[in-house]
Formats: sequence, structure tokens, C-alpha cells
Amino acid sequence: MEDRSYYIGQVGIGNFSNQPQYYYLIIDTGSDLIWIQCHGGNNYFYQDPPVYDQGGSSTYERIPCEHLDECDSRHCENGLCTYREGYVSGPETSGHLAYETFTINSNTGARESVANIIMGCGIDQRNFGPLFGVPEKRDGDQDFPPPIPAPGTAPIAGILGLGQDTSNFSLVLQLDVDNKKFGSDAIIGGGPEVLKTPILQDPNFRSPYHLVLEDISVGNRRVRFQPSDHDFQIRADGNGGTIIDSGAPFTIMSMRHFQRVKQVLLNYFADFRIQPVDREPGMLFDPCFRIPAGFNEHPEMTFHFQGGADFVIKQRSGIFTYYKDENLLCFAIIGLYNLQFDVTLGAMQQANKRILYDLNEKKLSFTEEDCNFGS
Repeated sequence: MEDRSYYIGQVGIGNFSNQPQYYYLIIDTGSDLIWIQCHGGNNYFYQDPPVYDQGGSSTYERIPCEHLDECDSRHCENGLCTYREGYVSGPETSGHLAYETFTINSNTGARESVANIIMGCGIDQRNFGPLFGVPEKRDGDQDFPPPIPAPGTAPIAGILGLGQDTSNFSLVLQLDVDNKKFGSDAIIGGGPEVLKTPILQDPNFRSPYHLVLEDISVGNRRVRFQPSDHDFQIRADGNGGTIIDSGAPFTIMSMRHFQRVKQVLLNYFADFRIQPVDREPGMLFDPCFRIPAGFNEHPEMTFHFQGGADFVIKQRSGIFTYYKDENLLCFAIIGLYNLQFDVTLGAMQQANKRILYDLNEKKLSFTEEDCNFGS
């Protein structure tokens, strides 16, 4: 199976003998809390060492409950703030809330330190292992079960929430900058290849970034979703509609929308006399195809956003997952029932794009870019 897809960023955390320690965190635009695995717990997912040692940082400070409205009776222990954060796909983390110093790269190339950022110090992480492709250590385990990832192959240490909620956890608000831009070092070039679409903002929408999706194409075939059918319509409470979420590994759609996209995909491959194969029990992706040798006519996929902003996924790896041993090419967008949002545009489908969130102009800008880890 091809590699999992996430956006990750390197941040320096704490002060250890006048130096931060650097960690890679998943950049998650669908949540607000920043957290990292810490010493002192029982449940962990494997990460490249070292695990953040909060006791060794001179700038780490637990937060008294009276400092934050979020620290109610359910999130207060011995007068100090605690947290518990769950994610749609099942993982959850819990631990202590603390003030800490973060060191990040600026768009000038220099590193800047910001004190008193609110972060979660995770001492109990569950169900992240399957998501990150690493082993987990549970209550009572002496060590991680094999196989242990090779050095440098398990960089993820936590999550950097960059949602737009108005809570005290929001890093966007904590930084309190006049020019609220982030993503790709807050720089994006000009020219006709840069496309923009509105970001919808409303206090009821909370963390996610809502976009106006008008239609979807597979190859040159439009699905022909219609506003009159209330397709992708956002409701007053912030449910429904389309969000962009860099913390979701794959794009997910409500089943009624997914079935229409799937049918257009089936029609596309049928023109090449390629039919879907029966799903194996427990397979996540559908439909799957056995591709003949030498076949290179994989379709592009386009999300047509408001303002003529066509988000085109050109690479096969942004649309399909390939199981080499079985020679199976599977559609890597998932249809589910009873979703909060009609479409969540996930990280796999955002790969090889430079994306800028401009919260002053309320615009999302994007353009093509060849992205590699460490670049």
C-alpha cells in the first residue's frame, strides 16, 4: 500500500539548556488543540525518540484551572487543567494543559520563539497506531511490540491544531498577529496559476474551514451536483457543506454524494473495458480495479469550488491507493453514512499543493507544488 498522507511541520518546544527540542507534528486544520506525547503515562504510539520530557524544560508550566474557561469540573484535577481530545476516526488523547515556549520558522528563514502557548501534554494516547502505521504500548506493556520502525521513519509526535475556533486553544488567536495567514510559510506566488476561493466564517462553524463546493469531475465528466438539490449545503449550525481538513488522512463524503461520484468513476473505466473487482472483506476502499499492464489513462479529479477555483488532483497517488501484491487500484475517497459534513477534503487529496489560508481576506489560495518530506 502506498504511504499514508499527512501534512507535518517541525516545531521547537520548550527550553532545554537554552535550546528547544524539535518535533514533527501533524498540521490539523480541523481542530484547535496543540498536543505532544509526554513522559509519565502508560499508553503511547511509537515515535522516533526522544519523547518530550516536560520535567526537563525550564519554560513548561501547568495551567491553573482558574486561568481558562475550558477547565471546568470535568477538566480540572488538583486545581490544574486537564484535557481530553477525540478524533472522528477513533483516536483520543488526554493529559495536562500547560504553557510552553514554541520555536517556529518564519518566512524570512529565521527562527522565532513565542512564549506561553497553550498546549496539551499527552500522557494517554489510544488508537493512533493504526492511523500512523506504528505500534502502540498499552497499560501494562513493558515495551512496544515488534516490528519497531526503523530510525527516522516514525517522526510524528503529536498534533498541531490550526482550526479557526474562538477557544483559548486556538493557535491562530494565541499568536495574535495582524496579518492572519498560514500554510506553506504564509507565502504564495501570484499569477494565473494561483486560484482563490472564499473561506466561510461564522461563530457557529467553530474550528473547521468551510468552502463552497459546486461540483466534482472525474476526468472530463462532471457529476453535475445542483444547488437546487441542496448538494453540499451548509446549515446554520455549521453542519453539512464542505470543509478542508489537513488532519484527515483521506477525503470522506456522505454516501449519497459518494455513490454519484463512484458511478462516474465506474463509467470512466468502463470505456476502457475495465470493470471493478469484488471487494475483499474488511477493505476500506471501493471501488477497486485490476489494471492491465501498460495502462496509463488514470483520470484526474477536480473539486470545483466557488469563484472558478478548480482544485485539480493530477497524480494517481492523490486519487487511488495501489496494492502492488494484488495489482489492485482502489479509489481512495471514502463514502460513509451519518456524517457531520457532506465532504471533508483530506490530506491525501491535498498532496502536492501549496495552500494558503488568509483569514483577513477570508480566502483559501492554492497552486501546484512538488512536495517532499524535509523540503
